[in-house]
Amino acid sequence: MKKTFKVPSEKQPIWKGVSKILKLIYKKPEIINLNDALSKKSIIVANHSAMNGPVIYSLYFPLFHATLGAYPMLEGYKSRFRYLRDVYFVQKRGMKKFPATLIAAFEAFFSIYFYRGIKVLPSYDDARFATTVKNSLACIRADVPVMIFPEDSSTGYHEKLTSFFAGFVGIAERYRKVYGEDVDIYPVYYHKKHNKMVIGKPSTLAEFEGMDRYAVANAFRDKVNDLFEKYVKPSAPAAE
Repeated sequence: MKKTFKVPSEKQPIWKGVSKILKLIYKKPEIINLNDALSKKSIIVANHSAMNGPVIYSLYFPLFHATLGAYPMLEGYKSRFRYLRDVYFVQKRGMKKFPATLIAAFEAFFSIYFYRGIKVLPSYDDARFATTVKNSLACIRADVPVMIFPEDSSTGYHEKLTSFFAGFVGIAERYRKVYGEDVDIYPVYYHKKHNKMVIGKPSTLAEFEGMDRYAVANAFRDKVNDLFEKYVKPSAPAAE
């Protein structure tokens, strides 16, 4: 029986306990927020920063939010193991298969609990994308922003992002069509080495009239990269 989707709640006593422990491991970053206030009815497009970004954003981003993540990581053990080994460690991190297998076999046991704790919604790239859109809109409408990592990480996680997938633009377009208004889209950049998070000013689809969704997606890539160039790179003598 298909489960009814429920918008994530900020009331999560178990995860609050876990997050206190994680905060001992992950130091709070310097947060540069270019906004006077942040809209809860919003989409947040951020760099992934390997495994670090989602955890840091969950612990320290100023707004409680849901996060779109790879759907295999929310399925059974075999699915999580294969995704971690074949996609994350081998393809994206460039590891050899043997060590990737050992690490993936271990992490696949408990990763599901982290994904649930940071309120990850499954992101699909097939016909089920309609479900991703529907659930995302439900969150935004209920004042729970949705964080999305649209960078193309097929060749690894880059300090300066190369391209963005356009799924988040499709979500914004659907929100406009259903509710007759634009949703704010915030660019965000996190740099692990310098432990710095930058939250840029929002834009809406209205600013990109006449552009197709792929051009819009890469315009936001430029906005995220611009945060790196202006607020992180000057103090970063070398890439990670």
